Amino acid sequence: MNIVQLRKLFYEEVAKCNRCGFCLPSCPIYCVQKVESASPRGMNAITRAVIEGDLAWSPEIEKSIFSCLGCGACTVACFPSLKTKDVVFQDRECLFHEGIYPKIVDRLTGYIAENHNISDEGNEERGDWQEFLKDLPKGSLEKDRAEVVYFVGCVSSFFPMAQKIPANMTQIMKRGGVDFTILGGEEWCCGYPLIGAGVPEKTKALMDHNLEKVKGAGAKKIVFTCPSCYHTWKTFYKPDVEILSSSELLQHLLLEHLISFKEINATVTYHDPCDLGRNTGVFEPPREVLKAIPGIRLVELPNNRQMSMCCGGGGNLEMVDPELSGRVAQIKIEEILKTGADMVVSSCQQCLRTISTRARRQKIDLVVKDLTDLVIEALI
Repeated sequence: MNIVQLRKLFYEEVAKCNRCGFCLPSCPIYCVQKVESASPRGMNAITRAVIEGDLAWSPEIEKSIFSCLGCGACTVACFPSLKTKDVVFQDRECLFHEGIYPKIVDRLTGYIAENHNISDEGNEERGDWQEFLKDLPKGSLEKDRAEVVYFVGCVSSFFPMAQKIPANMTQIMKRGGVDFTILGGEEWCCGYPLIGAGVPEKTKALMDHNLEKVKGAGAKKIVFTCPSCYHTWKTFYKPDVEILSSSELLQHLLLEHLISFKEINATVTYHDPCDLGRNTGVFEPPREVLKAIPGIRLVELPNNRQMSMCCGGGGNLEMVDPELSGRVAQIKIEEILKTGADMVVSSCQQCLRTISTRARRQKIDLVVKDLTDLVIEALI
């Protein structure tokens, strides 16, 4: 994308900003940095000034534009609902084509081009998380055809802290009698990290490949434990099959009495992942699953559902500025601790990693679980 295209697409959008500042308290980056250029209002002003020719792209602008989490909270707080996240991602595309971007993006694009994942590992290792499953015959989850394709995602496939999530999910689906398969090494990155990095044109081959593999499996549904994969498929892929988040599938299994729970005595608070909740609209299914576990007492965070604060792991920020990502996670942890809950539960592998890592590094006693962790513990 160049400046002419940006002007055509987003001049009317950024012109909506009346500089009221209602977006400021909703922006985790502004709450941490207290710098106008890192706020939604500031980034819209920068974009408008570039479009009008009063400002040129620069490394200083790059720092602001690539610090956005893409969480979308600013749009909820904005009276004209200005889509700042979309504007920022288009800004990143312009900056990339100007050669002004964090050079770690080159590593990311290289990994995905060579190995089809965000990790510098061979894609045939995508299924290594199956080692968590005892007595599982090799390749037994990779059927040629099935009603449901479970799309695992890069983070849960390659990052050890998150690998228990697909192990949990496959066990739950087996218990519920779901006819499913995984794509294993034939699953490629969904493309969302490239969209967030400002190189969406590099996603086409990934999307075409993934669509072909799902079609080849004869699947009628795709289920995701990764909210960003889920959001990307819903927003950009739009396949001719039903798309479900893991919490929606779990809710279905409960309603159909295909799984049941024993009692767990705990007070739990739930953190809404940005791409599952605010950006794709799934709020109640995970809560209904939690409420279905006998003994669970659900207490809400002060900022929940549409107003949930990002964990700090969105928008490629952990890759670009891990220190800033951790400071946002600190705010989230402090909010969680004030609820007095025994644990925080989420439905996102990145939220699990970001919150757990910050708590461990700061020596904060906090139990962080994925929804599938609690479901596995409660299964009868």
